[in-house]
Amino acid sequence: MKQVLCIAGPTASGKSAWAIDIAKAVDGEIINADSMQVYQELQIISARPLVDEMGGISHHLYGHVSGRTRYSTGMWLKDAVAAALDCLARGKVPIFVGGTGLYFKALVDGLAQIPKPSDAGQAKTLALMDRGIDILRGEAEKLDPVATARILGNDPQRLMRVVSVALGTEKPISEWQKNTRPIIPKGYWRGAVLLPERQSLYDRINGRYEAMLETGGLEEAKFILSQGLDPSLPMMKAIGLPPLLAHLRGEISYEDAVFQAKRDTRRFAKRQFTWFRGQASHWISVNNSNDKASFRQIISSNSI
Repeated sequence: MKQVLCIAGPTASGKSAWAIDIAKAVDGEIINADSMQVYQELQIISARPLVDEMGGISHHLYGHVSGRTRYSTGMWLKDAVAAALDCLARGKVPIFVGGTGLYFKALVDGLAQIPKPSDAGQAKTLALMDRGIDILRGEAEKLDPVATARILGNDPQRLMRVVSVALGTEKPISEWQKNTRPIIPKGYWRGAVLLPERQSLYDRINGRYEAMLETGGLEEAKFILSQGLDPSLPMMKAIGLPPLLAHLRGEISYEDAVFQAKRDTRRFAKRQFTWFRGQASHWISVNNSNDKASFRQIISSNSI
């Protein structure tokens, strides 16, 4: 049986290009594991691979969801399993590629079956959110410090989930998660985390954002704004998008929007570094071409 491969890392680390090289070597196909690249409307701002950048390799779960959808980790997991099984049935190696740690965690550790929080718990959570994101995070840290520590930055949707589950069920998310089982059993997959030198990554982030703007990033943001979408939708939180929307609404200058977007992306990459070092410490760390060659050698047989 073919092994499943997982390629993770911070934004702009070169995951997509490396994954294509691996796919060519092992007869594989690529499955998206990035929570923003699933959205149809985010071609440029999410750095979703273009057809001419796919190297002739089949890519799955890219741009397959409307931005009006509150696409969850559970929804992705269902789609991801179906894509992986399809690859395996055709003798192809499934290669999951992305920077969303929770997607990988759900895949290799499992996803808890959590009951719907009570109406009272959800109402209390909304009341906390109305008081501000700092109040919400403070309550999340008090109710479930383990689950809250896994959240990168002030993510309202995920913080509300932590609080509502703790208030609206008999136990916090971290307790529910203790009884989960991996979707892909241990021994049936191998994972690598790309962790390039920090300053070179930041320089790449700045350059890539400039390139995004030159190829239509602002126009993409303008289209999204014209759709009148609920600002609480997950897609609307895409790194690099909120400052552009603020500029288009006349709230900040174009220069300030670009500065904030680059800064936010660098900060996000830093949080990704921290998350992957902690949550995927048992994966193979890849920092240079020698590490890449070593990983290629490890997966060369690609069978169990």
